[in-house]
Amino acid sequence: MNTQSTLKTGTTPESHTEPAVAVPLNTKNLFPQGSRERTIVHDNTEYRLRITAQGKLILTK
Repeated sequence: MNTQSTLKTGTTPESHTEPAVAVPLNTKNLFPQGSRERTIVHDNTEYRLRITAQGKLILTK
């Protein structure tokens, strides 16, 4: 089963004067239920983030 989800980045926080703190993402939350691929949209460009057979992450345009 190859289900893809889309993450959107580049959004501006609502009425924040302090910079946003980067929170680490766990791949178990990013790739739920055995999925191995996600689509990320940044500045209207789609990128593909996938887990390789060796368990490494690859980001491609």
